[in-house]
Amino acid sequence: MQQFFIEDINNPILNKDQLHQVKHVLRMRSGDKVRLVDDLGQGIIAAFSDDTLMSFEKIEDINFPRKSNKVKIIMSLIRNERLEWLIQKCAEVGVDEIVLYKADHGVVRDYKQKEARKLERFNQIALEASEQSYRQFPLKVLKVIDKNELEHEKLDLNFYADLNVKEHITDVIEKDKTITAIIGPEGGFSNSEREKFKSLGFKPVSLGNQVLTAETAPIVLGAFVSLLDKELDV
Repeated sequence: MQQFFIEDINNPILNKDQLHQVKHVLRMRSGDKVRLVDDLGQGIIAAFSDDTLMSFEKIEDINFPRKSNKVKIIMSLIRNERLEWLIQKCAEVGVDEIVLYKADHGVVRDYKQKEARKLERFNQIALEASEQSYRQFPLKVLKVIDKNELEHEKLDLNFYADLNVKEHITDVIEKDKTITAIIGPEGGFSNSEREKFKSLGFKPVSLGNQVLTAETAPIVLGAFVSLLDKELDV
């Protein structure tokens, strides 16, 4: 069943692109069901009332399971096709926000005048992946920052994933805490970055014994954090 994010569950309206999708891509008809979720995280299953596909009949409410943690990934800039794949998968494993980071050793350093257009595309990818995975809220790709702006991204628990660290992420995450985690680029972090992270209170953690690629690391981290959800009373 297709899910769409809309503005107001009490006045369900598909936007132009969504209407085109249900009419010409999905070829839906009167009586076909969709999931609708609004900006407040309220969701319903509804059926199209007629073949115009512009009105709905509510069938039932959607009850979303509670998430244990809000997770923000500060992701070092990497090559575009790998970053787009990463964004899609982060949406699937429950990451809430991504902030893009200009790492010292990053192959990609800046988007310059293309930044607004890049963020728009990344958020469209995130939105579609969030709909596909039946999320209550879409993943957001917020902005691009450098290390001097990291302090403003801190939450309850703050980590950076690194090699040769004994303490595993599953040993330090806590239920019902917000989390910020920094992920490095292909070349890893510089010593200057590590010193900066530590001075700001970011703690080094391991994601396991294997060396992960930059685009795999945040997905693994998100999956580890989601293990806490099984402990919730839902």
